[in-house]
Amino acid sequence: MKKWMILVIAIILGSGVFYTVAPPITLKELITQPQQWQVKVPDTTASIHLKSIKQLQQHPYLMGEYQTPDGADNTTIYLDANQVVQQGKYIATSFVTTNSGSGTFYYLSVFEQHNKNVDNLTNIFIGDRINIEKITIVSNNPLMIKIDYKTHGENTPYALPADVAKSQIYQLKDNQLVLQQ
Repeated sequence: MKKWMILVIAIILGSGVFYTVAPPITLKELITQPQQWQVKVPDTTASIHLKSIKQLQQHPYLMGEYQTPDGADNTTIYLDANQVVQQGKYIATSFVTTNSGSGTFYYLSVFEQHNKNVDNLTNIFIGDRINIEKITIVSNNPLMIKIDYKTHGENTPYALPADVAKSQIYQLKDNQLVLQQ
């Protein structure tokens, strides 16, 4: 009986060697693995996984594409790897969408990290052809995100760089970003 107990204990302890919990993937690792990012495509009910990393203006962007079911329009999403900030399980960043039109549409986005996967909770449109300067998580409970950017002035054509500084704070409420006054 004693040998039997020792054998059972050895098996239990030995199997513990094979059962280990993988540590959560770091943000630095996540921004090098676009396939881990699931993004909701604006103005649709679709979600995509990003596919590749592309260098634009000497900065890395995680990139993915979505084509409408009828094939009429193709949307490309560029998630800005330089703007990614994290606090706890929440990740905030911006992404840009382009399609067959002339606009370049910028969104503030909140993701939730589940170990190696990053799920898009919500996005909110910030502007067309703007320049996002900084994203900051200012509070985790409730989640509050500040975005600093430049937009076009009343008389500034879109062909010129955005020139009016703006800051906004959003709160995550029921998985929606709500502008704070």
